[in-house]
Amino acid sequence: MSDEFLTSFTPRIIDVVQRDPVFWREFNYLLQRENTKLHTLSYVYQGTGSLAIDGERYELQAGHLFQVKPGVHMRIESNPASPACFISFHFLYRLVRWENGEMLSVDNLTKLPICGDVFPIGQVHIEESFRKAFHLWQSKSRNYEWLVKLEFLNNVQAVNELASRELEQSSTASMIEKASAYIRTNYQENITREIIAEYVSLSPSYLSITFKKHTGLSLIEYVTKIRLDRAKFLLKSSKLPVKQIAEDCGFTDSFYFSRIFTRDTGMNPRDYRNS
Repeated sequence: MSDEFLTSFTPRIIDVVQRDPVFWREFNYLLQRENTKLHTLSYVYQGTGSLAIDGERYELQAGHLFQVKPGVHMRIESNPASPACFISFHFLYRLVRWENGEMLSVDNLTKLPICGDVFPIGQVHIEESFRKAFHLWQSKSRNYEWLVKLEFLNNVQAVNELASRELEQSSTASMIEKASAYIRTNYQENITREIIAEYVSLSPSYLSITFKKHTGLSLIEYVTKIRLDRAKFLLKSSKLPVKQIAEDCGFTDSFYFSRIFTRDTGMNPRDYRNS
């Protein structure tokens, strides 16, 4: 999951449910939706079964995480001898970003980019977190919705970290991290796609495509982000003139720096310094 997605991800939890043996007996071990309306993120804590999404079938067992997006045909069959018991977050989400001091958001119907439809995450602490969220939701105690949202976000991050570790084992991911490290170290210099591509031994076009895929940002967007973050630090922690800060952060044109800074924060550099 890219940093850009995580930063803008804003969920609304609709419900937290548990599908246990009592539920499965009542529904004759079959759960079916012709057209799903909500996002679902579920953790299987015991038993076996199968999940079909628009006809594509997956086996389920304890330790599996699965997700279902809105607008699909879903069918879950559970083994009567050992039913697939799971806890599910039902939610909607929007992607929110700020530009020129204004919040822009859009509903999103795509599945979370943390894993595939089914992900064998194993018996880890995520089970405890799912159970805690379910009990909080059932309790309806003070601030329960906020506390459940925190558990949900923690679970998303845990899955993201596990998936990222698997991804980092690939050589391509290693090259992307090498490129990112180069940018973080040399942001004050004139950085071009060609310079970075030569440094990591990839073609410029492949680097651009792969970097965007893995980080959610283009190379130029990432360079700009690093430079702006450094500028924010200097504006708050020093008395250096704005023009010098722009130069020290790799911006050759202070007017361009001011325009980009304002678009990012909704304030010009001087207003940000005094905020």
